Order: sequence, then C-alpha cells, then structure tokens
Amino acid sequence: MLHATTPELSAMLPGTRYFEVESATVGTRFGVWVTTPPRYDLELDATYPVIFQSDGNVAAAMTAPALALLRDDPVIPIQPFIQVSVGYTGEEAQRELAVRARDLLPPGEPMLPGVDEESIGKLVPAGLMDQEGADLYLHYLRNPAADRFLAFLTDELYPLLTAEFRVDESVTGLHGYSYGGLFATYAALQRTRINRIGAGSPGILGGVSTVFATYDAELTSGADHSGRMLHMTVGAPEITARSVYQPLVAAGTVEFMSLAQQTPLPGLAFSGKIIADESHATGWTASWFSYLRTCFAGPHSDLFISMT
Repeated sequence: MLHATTPELSAMLPGTRYFEVESATVGTRFGVWVTTPPRYDLELDATYPVIFQSDGNVAAAMTAPALALLRDDPVIPIQPFIQVSVGYTGEEAQRELAVRARDLLPPGEPMLPGVDEESIGKLVPAGLMDQEGADLYLHYLRNPAADRFLAFLTDELYPLLTAEFRVDESVTGLHGYSYGGLFATYAALQRTRINRIGAGSPGILGGVSTVFATYDAELTSGADHSGRMLHMTVGAPEITARSVYQPLVAAGTVEFMSLAQQTPLPGLAFSGKIIADESHATGWTASWFSYLRTCFAGPHSDLFISMT
C-alpha cells in the first residue's frame, strides 16, 4: 500500500538546512536553503565562500545533492563552498512565475514584445496561474525591482549567514538562470561584494535590455572591476533552433558576450561558453557546473588516491 506523506528535508537533502527570512527591503518573506560542504563540521578553523542561487525552490533540489561530491571529484574538483538557494514561501511559492519577475528583472527593464493583458491572460486557462496571479505577474513585469532583491542578498541575508556559518568574506558568488541569469548579469555590473558571478541563458533582450546601458555607463566611467568574474553560458540549440528562445535569450546573450569581449570592462574577467545539446529547459544544471568549474576550480584531493 502507498502511504502519502511529506518527508523530512534531511531525507532529501541531508546537508541542507532551511530558514525563512523577512526582508524589510523587498517587503516579503524568503525561503533560504543553506547547504554546507563535506567536512564542514570537522574543519572547524576553515571558512568557505557563499554562493547565492536565485529561484531557490527549484535550484536547491536540482543542485544541492551534488555538493557532497564536488570537492573530492578526482577529475574536476571544485573548491568547497556554502550554497545558499533563495526562493519563496507560502502563497508566493505558488506564484513564483509572478514574483520572480519582481525580484530578477532590473528596474526599467523593457517588457517582452507582445506581452500585455491579453497574452498574460492566456496563462489562466492553461492552468499556469489564477487570474490574481496573472494580474500580479503583469504588474511586476511593469514594475521590476531587482535592485531591492540584490540589496536583500548583500545587506540583509549575507550578515545573517556570516553570523551563523563560517564564511570566507573575501569571495562571494552568485548564479542565476533565465531571468535569474539576467539578474546575475545586472548584479555583475553593480560592483557589490558579490564578485564571482554566473549567468545562465540570461533573458537579455537584444539591443534594449537595461544591462547594455549599464555596461556602457561602467565602460564610460572607467570603473574598476578588478578581482571580479562573470561567466555566461547559453545552450547551442537556443541559438541554432528556431524557437522563442532565439530572440528572447540567444540574441541578447550573444550580443552581450561580444560586447564584454570586444570592449571589456577594466579588470573584469569575462568568459562565455556555448553548451552543446542543452535547450532552455535542460540547461540549468549544465550552466551551474560550468560556472563552478570556471570560477571555483579546486585543488585535487588525495581522498580517492589513498583508496586505490
């Protein structure tokens, strides 16, 4: 007989603790999944960099289990880090499509072509959201506030993490995918304490996204980005296959990659990667691991050598 129940978090993500944090800046309550690296409880003098993830309700489940293996991978080791996946609670978790537009789109970001009351309204009969959620989605598309979400991460959440965990404050990471990738690109240009950033298949609208104007302003001012890294990925089929992702993701991403490499910001270590065979639906974890290999490569462990 099948017995329906809700498992403990430790049964699914044994190295993860869950917290909820009220944000005065955003005006909401966030869910925060914190996953510590192997031997965190044994190496009591060690500190570890924090890596933030947006869309934490999904990101934690997809990527946190691998953290137990990355440090001692005998092929491509990753330096140990504290993974902090930030997502939503309660009703907002049920309306994630709407509220993530609030948090992940830069202020003033133009809306997608053809997005209006009629097109958003089609999401209701499709079962993707109720009418109130659709109205909220359109409101946040018109009034995005990634600046507030970024301030929550750096000014509200980060101090709580340093008080609770052993954090290496010299390095802080951030990875986001899709709209989260747009947020990561925006954050990379703000010169906050977050200095190793991964942007996966970012929803950058070619030619018109606010990140282009911000980039130009940083370039014109001669702002120093020394010690900062931005790794951007996109799936090859997003570029080559006829789909909505060609104009909405690929065009702007390739344009930004070209801009960052042809007219680099002073000191910014930019890298780009086109990931083979991954569509927008499947590229998230591939982008995450590409980011870790590029920005958090670790030394080889002797753990498995000693076992042979």
